[in-house]
Amino acid sequence: MNDIHSKAKQLELNTLIEFSNLINSNLDLNFILNNILLTLMGRMLISKSLLLIKTPNLEKKNEFIIKASKGTTDGTNGSIVEFDLPTESFFTDDIEQPKPQIIIDNNIKYFFKIYFQNKLLGILGLGEKINKQPLSKREIIFIETILNISSTTIENTLKFEEIKKLNLELSNKINKLNSLFELSKEFNTNFLDKSKIINLLSYTLLGNFGIKDLIIISKYRADDYYILSKTPGLKVPDFKNYRIPELKKYQILNKNIEDKFLKIFADSGFELVIPIFSNDTNLESIVFLGKKLNSTPYNEDDISFLEAIMNLSVIALENSILFKDSIEKEILENQLKIARDIQKALLPKEIPQPEGYAIFASNIPALQIGGDYFDILKLTDNLFAIAIADVSGKGTPAALLMANLQSLVRSYLRTDIEKFNLIKATEKINSLICENTESDKFITFFWGILDTKNHTFKYINAGHNPTMVFSENKIIELAKGGLMVGVYDIGFEYEQDELKINPNDIILFYTDGITESQNDKGEEYGLNRLKELVKKNKDKLPSELGDTILNDVKSFTNNSPLFDDQTLIIIKRLI
Repeated sequence: MNDIHSKAKQLELNTLIEFSNLINSNLDLNFILNNILLTLMGRMLISKSLLLIKTPNLEKKNEFIIKASKGTTDGTNGSIVEFDLPTESFFTDDIEQPKPQIIIDNNIKYFFKIYFQNKLLGILGLGEKINKQPLSKREIIFIETILNISSTTIENTLKFEEIKKLNLELSNKINKLNSLFELSKEFNTNFLDKSKIINLLSYTLLGNFGIKDLIIISKYRADDYYILSKTPGLKVPDFKNYRIPELKKYQILNKNIEDKFLKIFADSGFELVIPIFSNDTNLESIVFLGKKLNSTPYNEDDISFLEAIMNLSVIALENSILFKDSIEKEILENQLKIARDIQKALLPKEIPQPEGYAIFASNIPALQIGGDYFDILKLTDNLFAIAIADVSGKGTPAALLMANLQSLVRSYLRTDIEKFNLIKATEKINSLICENTESDKFITFFWGILDTKNHTFKYINAGHNPTMVFSENKIIELAKGGLMVGVYDIGFEYEQDELKINPNDIILFYTDGITESQNDKGEEYGLNRLKELVKKNKDKLPSELGDTILNDVKSFTNNSPLFDDQTLIIIKRLI
């Protein structure tokens, strides 16, 4: 009898040694747990078993996951159950605490707690023995011994799996960071081309997530939201008449969403919305993403990575727009420089000073190039041509039209001065301007001939601000002439007038950049202010009077930027 008992003990010991060697040879949790179940079921002649491992959820102390099972109903593995355990390390199914339904359904009768030191790792559940006999004390000890041997391996394997999971997560994060880095480099390389940025974004979304549908709406450099980017061919819901919600973070969209703005996108098949903020607080862009092609839901890792991608992409798209604007601005500035150079080249480099007269002339250019033009030409010893004009429009077109006018004026003044006819020359200039410019282009034009021998001034005013003659205590406005040049050509005739210039008379020519200059209240400098200033300072020489006028205009506007050229000509008869 003792010999049989001794052989049984030796067999148990051999079994325990072989089992220990087996489970310590592998760090695969499923391998270890399945071998625990197979060893015990074979030894005890049991047909059903479960092995539950404690979940890492610290808030739920009694939450377990079924990691291995034998002979149980399908779908058992992976189930999460809550099991209120008694204090005993071994107990049966007659406990007072409620048992999970899956335990009841599989008729699990015996339960063993698995400890590593004082830490509960899990629970072994065993069904009835095939012979219906209860577990003996010796069998219970054997099972507990198997579990004690296994506990260290289970703990090490759980730690190993946790480390593997962390390493996998770290590897995924590194891969995502590398992807973001590469994407950022590509965006920086292709920031000149908005279409390339959109293609890169589309390939990234499709390749990494299987996302095909994308819409980005933005109010970057705008007052209202517009479509910044979208998948080619994708129909965009009409969102213009809906209030934009105050999005603080991403939202998963579904058909039951209450916000009407988000609902129209959800109804169109979009599943995720990501807000993009400027300065961390101002909602500037909203990204809508469609469903994944594999129909899996978006998880936290997906969304975190997508938020980083979309922030990069929106910045790249905005930089593309900014660069395009910068190029356009540079082109415009170059055009303005060309126009300013043209305008400057057309103005007289020296102002002639006839005997017995003094002449002052000034042209102050505005930030936006206008079309102010003036000319003072010596025709003979006593004949001088004076011209002033304001061409409609801004920039290079206005400067080119001004160049045409100067060319026409000078070409007619080069003819035999004795045969020169001011009326016919004006009509011809008007006709040529009408033929060679669009209907919306016109010129206010004033010109005349000053005779310093006979002290007369013959002129035509073609729609320009009336030139003023300050003579003793009266002001004479020179308004006779006709329509602006370039407006109407068929059968229109201009009229000329002539007046006598007396000693100390002042002739003042100006463009509306003088009289229409505004202060910070929106008030114009005005013609009356100009008249009063000249009357008070009429004893000054033209150069002094010109500086007085320009300084007064500057003071009135409080040095505000000019939006129109300021041109001023002053002629005074000295004797």
